[in-house]
Amino acid sequence: MTIKGLQMRVFLTGVSGYIGSRLAKRLTGMGVQVVGIDRENLNSAPYEFIHADLLDGPAYAAQLAGCDAIFHLAAAKGDWGISRQEYHRDNVEATKVLIEQAKSAGVDKWVFYSTVSVLGPSLHPLSEDAPRKPDNDYGWSKAVCEEMYDQYVADTPTATVISIRPSAVYGPHHPWNTNIYRLVETIRSGKFIMIGKGNEVKTSSYIDNLLDAHIFLMRKLDEKHFSGHHLYHAVDSPGLHTSELVALIYKYLEKTGPKLRLPLSAAAPIASVADIVGQLIGVDFPITSARVQKFCRATNFSAAKLLGEGFVQQHSNEGAVKETVAWHLGRGT
Repeated sequence: MTIKGLQMRVFLTGVSGYIGSRLAKRLTGMGVQVVGIDRENLNSAPYEFIHADLLDGPAYAAQLAGCDAIFHLAAAKGDWGISRQEYHRDNVEATKVLIEQAKSAGVDKWVFYSTVSVLGPSLHPLSEDAPRKPDNDYGWSKAVCEEMYDQYVADTPTATVISIRPSAVYGPHHPWNTNIYRLVETIRSGKFIMIGKGNEVKTSSYIDNLLDAHIFLMRKLDEKHFSGHHLYHAVDSPGLHTSELVALIYKYLEKTGPKLRLPLSAAAPIASVADIVGQLIGVDFPITSARVQKFCRATNFSAAKLLGEGFVQQHSNEGAVKETVAWHLGRGT
């Protein structure tokens, strides 16, 4: 394995997803051999592809054995319609099986995609040293995975695990069911109502900044002194206040600011009704209690560790929002 020259073969889970597909393209363009796996089938791919569930270890054991490192992105994620049992199956159990398969294959270099949600909300910028205090099932499942990697490196002295914690990943081509996609389209349609004062910090991760961080960190995998489990917040700096993010979206949509505002105390009962009706008829309404609470909750995380090790963020918040809105308007690629 020669990571400095990128002469390597990697096992990439979740390769059909938003981040995984773009990471695979970036890696193959750099000369990295990619073995992608996903339970969502791909009609064609410019790399070796395995159509399988991670829980089915024998389905990918042979291909894993020839890899230098594992980039583990596959996960269940959403703020509606996913049960705790599904998170446990797709995130916790799947990771457990993958770790066991990696042990058998002798692969002990990892980049694992976790989330800042393992820490829960915070008014103050949290570092990687903050205790894990997830407040939702997705964050809980990723916290359990991080704990499994803690134990794995304790049992495997040669192992290196880099856990990347993004926050609200967005950018051109982001999926319709992600937070900032919904926010842009709601503002664009003229249906946006500002809830709360918008003075909480909402960290986010622009897709190209996140991929840059991944490439930066993966070069550390072959550093002999870098064994163990290393956590990094891959979030854009500085963090934007909600009102600042909303203002930037309005600016690049060439629209005037929000005309309607509601305090959280008024919006919460409306969202509760939407929750009840949505569960009864099986419809994912744009307004739910979880989304209203999330919109008004500070998610403040520090990228100081990553930046302190020499990572340079190439895309500013304003530039990232501009490119994303341009894509929504059909002006960007």
